[in-house]
Order: sequence, then C-alpha cells, then structure tokens
Amino acid sequence: MNQSGQEVVQKQISESMASRVHFYLTSLETELTRLTRLKLEYVNDDDLLLLATVPNQLNDYERTRALLSAKSKLYLLKSSSPFVENVKLYIPSLDRSINANNFDSAMPPEELEGILNPAHMKSPIFGMGEKLLMSGVYPDAVYAGRPPVLAIEIQLSRPEILRSLSSMAEGEGGGALWMDTGGQWQIASGVEDSLLAAFGEALRGELLNDSGESGQYRLESAGIDYFGASEYSPLLGTTLAVFVPAETVLEPLNKHRNWIWGESLVALLLAVVFSYWIYRFIHKPMRRLITSFRRVEMGDLSVRLYHGNQDEFNYVYNHFNHMLERIQELIHEVYEQQIRSQQSELKQLQSQINPHFFYNTFFILQGLVRMREHEVAERMLHHLSGYFQFITRSGAEQVSLLAEMKHAWSYVEIQNIRFAGTVTAELEPIPQGWEASMVPRLIVQPLIENAYAHGLENKLAEGMLRVSFREEGEDRLVIGVEDNGESLDEEQLNALRRTLALAEEAMETTGILNVHRRLQLNYGPAFGIEVSRSELGGLKVLLMIRREEGRQP
Repeated sequence: MNQSGQEVVQKQISESMASRVHFYLTSLETELTRLTRLKLEYVNDDDLLLLATVPNQLNDYERTRALLSAKSKLYLLKSSSPFVENVKLYIPSLDRSINANNFDSAMPPEELEGILNPAHMKSPIFGMGEKLLMSGVYPDAVYAGRPPVLAIEIQLSRPEILRSLSSMAEGEGGGALWMDTGGQWQIASGVEDSLLAAFGEALRGELLNDSGESGQYRLESAGIDYFGASEYSPLLGTTLAVFVPAETVLEPLNKHRNWIWGESLVALLLAVVFSYWIYRFIHKPMRRLITSFRRVEMGDLSVRLYHGNQDEFNYVYNHFNHMLERIQELIHEVYEQQIRSQQSELKQLQSQINPHFFYNTFFILQGLVRMREHEVAERMLHHLSGYFQFITRSGAEQVSLLAEMKHAWSYVEIQNIRFAGTVTAELEPIPQGWEASMVPRLIVQPLIENAYAHGLENKLAEGMLRVSFREEGEDRLVIGVEDNGESLDEEQLNALRRTLALAEEAMETTGILNVHRRLQLNYGPAFGIEVSRSELGGLKVLLMIRREEGRQP
C-alpha cells in the first residue's frame, strides 16, 4: 500500500510539473506571438517605409522628425513587453540604425548579418552570442530575392526570461531550461553547469517529445535522481523543461516509508516471538504425537511419550502410553493363537487338492501299457513321479517360485500326453530375480488344472493354454493363466467374481477359491486372484504375489 501510494504521488507530481510547464510555455508562446505580429506591423509601417525608401526627398527637419517618430515607435514596442530588452531598426538607405534606447550611427556587422540571414528569418527566435533575437525585413529577402529596404531586430531580455524560469522550479535544487531544439542556444535557471549538459542531451535524445505532448520522465545525473517534465513548442521551435530533485519531493513519503518499515519490523519481531511460543508449547508436542502415531502405524509399539509440563498434552501423552501398553498385552495374548489358527487353515486348504486328476492319470497310464506305448508311458511316469514327490513333500509350506513352476510344468506335460496334441501350452520364462522368491506351495498348478478341466477338456483341436508373467514395481509379480475354452459365459464369470469377493464366507474352498484364500492369508487382502475374459476367448486368471526372500526352511 505504501509503495502504491508513493507511485500515485509521483504520478501526481509529474502531472503537476507537466501542467506547470505547459502553462509557462503557453504564456511564452502568447507573448512571443504578439511580438512577432508587432514586428510585422512595424516593418510594414507607412512612416517607416517612407523614411527607408525616399530619405533624400525629405529635408533635414522632415528627416529628423521621421527619425524621432521611428524611435518613439520602437520605444513603445520595447515597453509593451517585459521580455523585450531593446528594439533596433536598420535603414540601409541611410546606412544607420535606430534603437529604442538611443541613436546608433551604424549596426554592428555581425548583428546586421544575423538579422539578414535567411536561416534566421525562418526561425522565430535565434541566438547570437549571449543575445536572443527576433528579426524581420521588408521586403522578405527569402521570397523577394532583392536586398531589404528595412530591417528590424527585437532583443529579448535574458534576465526577465531567467526570472520566469526560476519561478517554474520549486524547492531546493530544482531548475528549468528553455532551449532551441537545434542546439544553437539555451537558457537555464537553477541548473549547475555539470547538470546542464546532461539535461540538454536528454531533451535532445529520446526524451525529446516533438509531437506537442508533454514528456514526463526520471533522470539520474551525478548520482542524483530528478523528476523531469518537458514540452515542445512547434510554434517557437523550442523546448521548455523543468527538473526537481526526487529526494526533495519525496522526502515526506520517505519519512512515512521509514515509519512503515519500522512498524513492519516490530510486527515481524512480535510474529516471530509468538510463532516460537506456538511452536514450543503447541506445535512441537503435537508433532511428537503425530510422529509417534506414525511409528505405531508402522508396527513399532515400543514408542513412549513424556511431557514436562502439567497441561493437556501431559494428559494425552499418558493415555497414549497406556493405550500402547494395553495393545501390547492384547497382541501377546492373541498372537500365538492367531498364528496357530492360520497355520491350521493353510494345511487344511493345502490338503483339499482334487484327487480326480490322479484317477484320470492312472487310467491313461493303464491304457498306454495295454497299447504297449512303453516310451510314452515311461515319460508319463517320469513326470508323474516328480508330480507326486512335490505334492506329498512334508515340512515346507513354502517353496521357491522356480520349484512351483517346475511342478506346474510337470502337470502340463502329463496333460499333453493325456490330450494327445489337441492342446498347445505356452509357458513364459520366470522374470530375472524372481526364481528364488518364496511362494505358498501349489498355487499355479490348481489354476492350470482348472483350465484343463473346465475350459479345454471339451476341445477337440486347437486348444490353447498360456502362462505369462508381468512385474508391477520391484516387489509385485502377476502370473497369468488363460485358455481359449468356449464354455465360459458372462453369468458364470460374474458368479466366479462374486465367489472370490466373498472368499472368507465360503463354506467350501477348492480350486481357484482355494488358491485365492491361501494367497490372502499369506500376503494380505491386497493380493490374491482376479478373473476376467481372456483375449484367447476363455477364462483369464491373474495371480498376484509379493517378493519374499529367505523364508525357505
């Protein structure tokens, strides 16, 4: 707000300076325009033209009388304006000049050359040394093309112009400048010589506004910042400018700003003190409590909190410690019972492997022996022995993923012999780094068995079984088992999804539901099995496990 107020005041100061410059420039234009009009009237005066054209036809009395009348008129012109210091009239036929103050026998050659210079006659005002002059001739040599018979020179009063410029500048260090835009002359008031060049250069450069509009700007010179305003006069061909030190103008604002800064620092100090008090007595104890809750959330029940002050936090801390002690007691009471119950359920689920596969396998083996397919029977016995060895193995509840997949592939090889080439099985390799990860036993083979039993058993040809792997992050693996069976409809698929969603309430757990329940008991509710329609056309089962190293007994 303080900065915005200062900008508003600066803008008002600049506009005030521009308005003052415009007023003084308008006054100068009015006065000098009037002098220009009088100058033209004088060079066209009948009495003066008579004296200038036929002086030899006048006797001495008439000539003297005419000269006195001319001097009187010049004095009248001089007295009509405070800006006129002297008026001179040059009569070439008499080779002499008359001025408002006295009689001159001859005009200095440089002045005569100046007023007869066509370039000066084009300009309303021109400089000659320390003088500012206005000139006029009759007839106009620029257009007539012949020597003049009468010439008039009006010398402007430099002291009076300086007094007017001084009244424009306000405050200590201010100044005003009136200059010809061509750089021939300039009058400055209250401006040091060291600053005059800088101000003049600025006005003649980009800051010079020759469109007739006011120019407002900031200028720095000799380490001092100035407010400036200027205006160009097309009528006079001059520029009027005023400069005021910014420090003088903005001193009250600077004092106010210093007060604002002081009050802001005091308020900031109070805010810091109050913030420290809040941090020490409220935020810090609350943060300790939140940190402790997070540690408890991560499973650390050894956290204890102590508070020195007898306040609300002391009460909360004591009850927090009591709560953790009670939780530890409850965990100690139910942990062993829960582990025993879980292990019992896992063993029960694992024992529910469908023996129907065994009956079919031995029936097929009997047929191979009768048909004397000894080589095929031997190969089937090899895979069957490995299969039985895996499922009858005692002790280990978990095996490596590599061992689980070898068992599943042995099952696939047995089924390939059974289906005699009507089913093609594709098994992707295990992703690198997952071979040694420990998984529950018999989680992949039941899914493959389900695909053969419900999806591929009725396929007469071109059956397809695919087992794939997909890593999700560093510790999650998705195993996909899908087939191209044609017996699965949407109603059956939705029923299977509902059964998986209510796995904990199911009375009978076999097949896919068996594996799903075991995975959730082992890894948690975020893992298990999802089912969907396969791109091959049959059922697609996704089995999700987590990487667990070093749990093999």
